[in-house]
Amino acid sequence: MATAPELLDRVGLLIVQEAAPRIALELSLAPFCDSSGINAFVRLWKAAVAAGGELVLLRPHPRLVEVLTRIGLDQLVRVGESFPDAPGPGIRP
Repeated sequence: MATAPELLDRVGLLIVQEAAPRIALELSLAPFCDSSGINAFVRLWKAAVAAGGELVLLRPHPRLVEVLTRIGLDQLVRVGESFPDAPGPGIRP
C-alpha cells in the first residue's frame, strides 16, 4: 500500500467488519513512514481497540522502530516479529 488514506480505508473496513478485530500490519518492506503513516497507525489502533480488538505492527524496519519508540507509540501498539497468540493487555485510547 502506498498511501495512508488507502491504508485507513482498507484496514478500517476490516475493523468494522469483525467483532474484536485483531489486525496485524506486516511492515518489513516499509523502511520509511512519514507523519501521515504514523497518524494512520494511531487512528487504526484507536478504532481496533474501540471495537474490542487490537493492532499489531509486525517486523517494522529498525528505523521505523526507532521512530515508534521516540514518540511512545510502541507503548500503545504491540510491535513484534510475529503475531501473538493472545490479545494484548487492552490499553484504551
